[in-house]
Amino acid sequence: MTGFEVGGTYPGTLDEKWRLGIPIKLRDNYQGPLVITLGLQTCAWIMRREVWDRMTENLTGSDGLTEEERDHVEFHYVASQVDVEIDRVGRIVIPQLIRRYAGLTKDCMILNLQDRLEVWDEDLLVAQLHENQAAVKAVVGKKRLR
Repeated sequence: MTGFEVGGTYPGTLDEKWRLGIPIKLRDNYQGPLVITLGLQTCAWIMRREVWDRMTENLTGSDGLTEEERDHVEFHYVASQVDVEIDRVGRIVIPQLIRRYAGLTKDCMILNLQDRLEVWDEDLLVAQLHENQAAVKAVVGKKRLR
């Protein structure tokens, strides 16, 4: 998508009503209907409706999946998805199931990725970064990105 800036990690805070402020820099990219769902890792995914539709079609419509695999994908992503929109002051409500799954309490980090935002508990993100460190080093060494 032209003009869609990717990258960056932004601090966030959940308020007492479980609302998360979307950074001003990212709001223009996430106007209109959005979907929030469980992430692949221990986080929440927020994406535009058209991205969600394309993702679920690719995952659940794949001829390469067994019925059981398709059921797992639907159970994880489709059953947990909630339609949301950014309110007039730039916040979205994080639903209870998604908060619990992602371990979100108060201090969060918002990652701006290719086609979605990921919302992580700050401590869980740091732990995940440490866990991924060896794999990232292997890729960097392989690609000689030093």
